[in-house]
Amino acid sequence: MVGCFGLCNDHCHTRVPLDRLIESRARIDATMLNRIGGLVDGAVTELRWGDRGYQLATHSPNLWINGNRVLVVWTDWALPWFEWRCDRRCRHIFLDELACRICLRLDYASRHLHRQMPGVHRVARLRRRLGVDPHPFAAIPERPKHHVRFHRIAERIRAEEAGLVEYLGTIVHDLQRRIRVRKAKHQW
Repeated sequence: MVGCFGLCNDHCHTRVPLDRLIESRARIDATMLNRIGGLVDGAVTELRWGDRGYQLATHSPNLWINGNRVLVVWTDWALPWFEWRCDRRCRHIFLDELACRICLRLDYASRHLHRQMPGVHRVARLRRRLGVDPHPFAAIPERPKHHVRFHRIAERIRAEEAGLVEYLGTIVHDLQRRIRVRKAKHQW
């Protein structure tokens, strides 16, 4: 049984700690730093993230962040990139650890949206394409037979909803089994 309870309106579930999400970290964007003139040779920039301050200094071809060297490489189109220790070109460097997204194993918050039950978001999205109520199992109005696209999407919705019923049936079965086992052990 998949742990899916309590996720209905949860946009950033607690199973994904905030410190593992990119959006909750202080980071430097190489392109933005170039736009504001922070990569000009000899430039000194001070950044603030909350109560923390960061000192950036540029000495060609390197960027120094609080005394730590970060190599800056340029593409043929004059776009800056950070060359990182993992032999990757990175657009963003995260300031607290001075590492890239891959090294820190960070994830995007958008990957953890709509994590309730398998298929619920897909059903809602298909229902929105038809212009009907996006809630699962709501009635789908009748249309003439020549509305082929409508009927094709409606069939996909019915198949997904049948899969949801089957999935919910397995959850109910698992919960009933747990109740029986606990009652047998006199733990209910």
